[in-house]
Amino acid sequence: MNTKLTLSELYNIFENNLLFILSEIEDQDEVGNTFSSEMLSFSEEKENIREFIEDTGEYGIAYEALVAILETHPFRISSTAAIKLLEVGLLMRYKTESPEDALFDTRKEG
Repeated sequence: MNTKLTLSELYNIFENNLLFILSEIEDQDEVGNTFSSEMLSFSEEKENIREFIEDTGEYGIAYEALVAILETHPFRISSTAAIKLLEVGLLMRYKTESPEDALFDTRKEG
């Protein structure tokens, strides 16, 4: 069984999963009231994320932007969206530098 994905297949997964998550967030206009007037508005943030995904293929930036707004605002996403977010993060091999996340850092030293 070949488990390697082509770059095209990988980008397709990123785009589909990120758009799925974004669509769930876009339906929660009431959360837009929690965005500070000193930062991008909810509509501007959604527009930027969609542009990163659809127009420029900047999936990493879109992923980071989605994670940031999910961490800082009271959005609710389905378990399906949560799995899709996790899947993108795992496929991108994202990690943090936080000591509590060291267990999940699979980068090679040196």
